[in-house]
Amino acid sequence: MPPVRSRTAKAWPGRQALVVTFLLANTPLGLTGCGQATVRCPTPASQLDHLRGETERLREETERAQTEEGAWEARKEAAAQRVDAAQARLDSLAAARRR
Repeated sequence: MPPVRSRTAKAWPGRQALVVTFLLANTPLGLTGCGQATVRCPTPASQLDHLRGETERLREETERAQTEEGAWEARKEAAAQRVDAAQARLDSLAAARRR
């Protein structure tokens, strides 16, 4: 009696070679590990906490700087108005002298 053969083996004549090629091609992707171009490392919790604190500190500094900038802008506008008022008085006095 002839040996029993699987019909699926006949359907895939180069199956073993294909599987070996596939494994050899994809093995380096799995072995690259953390930090390579293909796989990102998870960020440690302590670093996340540090970065959150840093972000909060920078937000507070930004808000403080924006508040100061607004105050300086208000002072600048007030000074410009005083300069305009003083110039208007000087122009008025100069016009009164010419008459």
